[in-house]
Amino acid sequence: MSELRIWTARHTIRVAAPPKRVFEVVANVDRWPALLAPLLAVEHLGFDGVCERVRFAQQVDGVTTTDLTMVRELNPKRMQVRFRQVDVRPPVATMGGIWLVTAKGRGAMVALDHYFRVIDNDPVTAAGVVRQIAAGSMSMLEALRETVELDGIPELVESYVDGGVRHEAR
Repeated sequence: MSELRIWTARHTIRVAAPPKRVFEVVANVDRWPALLAPLLAVEHLGFDGVCERVRFAQQVDGVTTTDLTMVRELNPKRMQVRFRQVDVRPPVATMGGIWLVTAKGRGAMVALDHYFRVIDNDPVTAAGVVRQIAAGSMSMLEALRETVELDGIPELVESYVDGGVRHEAR
């Protein structure tokens, strides 16, 4: 079998807030359920001194799943968060990327890059994955911008742990 091609996608947004504040929101995965609608909870699976491993519970089509596990590496000096999805499903063979926050005028520019491989290198399949990534990335970037520009994430009403998964209700 030949080497699988690496496909890439980049999505960006300008945010009217200091880059450091934007990076703090991106880096603080515990607050993502308050920021990103399909996410319900975050479970920390470990930290090796460099990378953290987290699992997200999310709701898709009314069903709650805990099948999104990622390894994340934070670089506060460069305002970058690298990530790699652990539990990819066909047609995706691998998935990873990076959040980049840079100063832009009086605010920040946020780039969300993805790289992935699809089984059998099928360009039609890859195009479908690119469309899914685009929809999800733009939703996340818009939510990030709205949250940061409104100066904060809404306060959480309730927080509890069930079966090792931390749940936070708004």
